Amino acid sequence: MNRYTIFGLICLALSITLTAINLRIIRKQKKDIGRLGSKRTRSFKVFLAIYSRLSKVPVLKHLLFSIRKRLEISTASDEVTVRKMTVVMMLLSVSVCMWATVIFWIMTKDLFMLMLLLMLLIYIGDSAVELFINNLQNRLMKQQIRYLELLRHKYYEQKSVEDANLEACSLLNSRGTYEAYMQAERINDILTSKDAEEELEKYYETAPNKYFKMLAGIIYITKEYGDTEVNGNSVFIRCITYLSGEIKAELYKREKLKYALKSLNTISILPVFFLKPLRNWAAGNFMPLESFYSGKPGIISGIIVIFASIISYAALRRIQRFEMPMNAGYIGKTFEQRLYERFFRRIVDRIIPRGITARKNYYIELIKNAMAPLNLKTLYTRRLITGIISFIAGIMLFVGLIAHTRHVILYQPQMPEGYLGGRLSDEEYSKLQAITDLDREVIVSLGSNSDEEMIRQELDKRGSLDTRETEEAVRRISGKMKKLSDNIFWWWQLIICLALFIAGYNAPVLGLMFLARARKIDMEDEVSQFQTIILMLMHMNRVHVQEILEWMETFSLHFKIPLQKCIQNFSSGPWEALEQLKTETAFPPFQLIIDNLQLACENLDVAKAFEELENEMGFNREYRKESNERIVERKKNLGITIGFMPVYALIALYLIVPMIVTGMESISAFYKQLMQ
Repeated sequence: MNRYTIFGLICLALSITLTAINLRIIRKQKKDIGRLGSKRTRSFKVFLAIYSRLSKVPVLKHLLFSIRKRLEISTASDEVTVRKMTVVMMLLSVSVCMWATVIFWIMTKDLFMLMLLLMLLIYIGDSAVELFINNLQNRLMKQQIRYLELLRHKYYEQKSVEDANLEACSLLNSRGTYEAYMQAERINDILTSKDAEEELEKYYETAPNKYFKMLAGIIYITKEYGDTEVNGNSVFIRCITYLSGEIKAELYKREKLKYALKSLNTISILPVFFLKPLRNWAAGNFMPLESFYSGKPGIISGIIVIFASIISYAALRRIQRFEMPMNAGYIGKTFEQRLYERFFRRIVDRIIPRGITARKNYYIELIKNAMAPLNLKTLYTRRLITGIISFIAGIMLFVGLIAHTRHVILYQPQMPEGYLGGRLSDEEYSKLQAITDLDREVIVSLGSNSDEEMIRQELDKRGSLDTRETEEAVRRISGKMKKLSDNIFWWWQLIICLALFIAGYNAPVLGLMFLARARKIDMEDEVSQFQTIILMLMHMNRVHVQEILEWMETFSLHFKIPLQKCIQNFSSGPWEALEQLKTETAFPPFQLIIDNLQLACENLDVAKAFEELENEMGFNREYRKESNERIVERKKNLGITIGFMPVYALIALYLIVPMIVTGMESISAFYKQLMQ
């Protein structure tokens, strides 16, 4: 077995070990729940001390809070337990990454591949945490379906939501439904507290998902205002049925999308690890390829493959993420805002389109469709930053290529012109290395601007070559000197750097376009959820338009900021606030809901305004099912296209193109020798 196979087996063993430890921790936590002995207290003190220290380390602080944030929304544990789980997961992740890095360095001694490994370990570690949390969320939703079934059954028996929830809670306290039991206990505490409304608001901030938020709100409203009947059916039972259908539809969509995009993350990052083995295999079977891979074209091709893998992996993570975190507003100033105020104000104010122009309207609409927390000033500041970074990266790339090319010319053995063979023998390689050492000594002693006569005199001084070998060496060294003289920063390289600036300048706009496309798929699903919320609330006692807006804002992801503004402005004028909401959200299905809310603000009540929505309930159910199928199909097609992009880049740029170019050059040189 070679070293890459051994490294792969070690990584597999570490992954299995980490999984086993993780499962053991989870089982132990469930088994020992409720025990607060002295041993647990002492262990918690240790973990709390570690948490406090890690939260002060700049590099690890972001990772720590990222893991904590995900655990907060997916567990019902107290603050101490959340901190302990955060520290355990982080220490395990960092330990595995460190061991993998050390083993990889010992086996390869390759700094370039080590940097790639570190970069990919960050992404993979983040994905592992995300996968763990997604599994928790799916398990919690499955348990919530069971919770709703018990709640429905007990409500028919007790005719009281408080008693029904209490009995359902006691039945959930069994094996396999622990997470749902904890949430039911919290909802029961809300119902029995002195200030139930305040406790409900606190629960909204820490609830594990939007469906538990919705359930807590429905139970609270029913307890406060009582249940009503529509056509002989309980409104509360109907709300439970709608909510159960929503959870089942979400679970179905998640499972189908998970199956459709299965293994694409792995496929997107595999090309990075195949760069070196593919290069070794190709150069070993056709030696002239080594010159291509070690030259500028080979390095640039490798960089393109690496960037394609990183971009593809990040895009796939965005497509697979079910709950994209959104900023409810700016907390402090963003990085772009600070740069705008300090450095870029004059430049940005000059390049932003003034007045009403098509380009300005296009960017405004693009920001709205992408639901990005930006304005035109921060967008143009971001464009300038990415453009400048791309320009500097281009300069650094060409400077690095110049240094690398000089090293290759002076130190790396060159294949004989017209050579069409495979791997060289050790003796042949030693001869080429001796020739390279001689050439380097002559070039270093004379400089790169010497003529052939000076080279010949230097070789004669050494006296180690005959006449024919001397002439070949003069021609060879002269060619290397010419290459060194031409190895400078050319004007066309500056043009390429300017092109990179333009590409980087437009990258944020392309990112917004991709985000808008992905958001459109998710926004269709969110509007369907808004319709379900309205169907649940429209027949409840004392429900008005502002309360519906508050519910929509609570469970919204993509329309959260516009809904918050609408609620703030609602007291100044309901019609005007809703009209402003329509202006800020350029999404027709959502605007249709706003039109009905405007009707409900006038003479009609909520039930009358959304009567058509209730009449089309069967159609909407089928449409929702078809919509979920369409969303999964779109994400599947987009994911497959993006996921295989690095593979295509690897095969085309790092295998096919080098073989064609190098083969044609070698054949041309071979025939040239035959003609001579």
